[in-house]
Amino acid sequence: MAIVVRTANWHSERSTIRTIRETVFVREQKVPADLEWDTLEESAQHFLVFEDGVAIGTGRLTAGGKIGRLAIKKSARGLGYGAQLLETICEHARHLGHQRVYLHAQQQAQGFYSRSGFVVEGDIFSEANIPHIRMVRDLDSLSG
Repeated sequence: MAIVVRTANWHSERSTIRTIRETVFVREQKVPADLEWDTLEESAQHFLVFEDGVAIGTGRLTAGGKIGRLAIKKSARGLGYGAQLLETICEHARHLGHQRVYLHAQQQAQGFYSRSGFVVEGDIFSEANIPHIRMVRDLDSLSG
């Protein structure tokens, strides 16, 4: 199986990104569509994960160092692709000069992010009617 994680262009690959996020967030997790799409789409750096040439995941990094919209199709979960995607985004952020990144993790995914070096910062809050927690990761420990 060939796995590729790479940056994506919002303008030319928007439909692929939208399809994954609509499947995972809007359909599976019942996030209202009007909350899923925001004004940061065009300025964010998007990423795609491919398995044998088929897009199975996406995520983004905003200018402020926030990682978000991390989504892996259900059939590909638990295989390490989300961790690869997260690591690629962190490495990209480090190359851009970020010393630290943060995200709003769904509380049920806190363990996943902890295994990737993120630590909790703050209290649980609700976002799109889903419990979330802010998590941060210092990037100075990345190699390269």
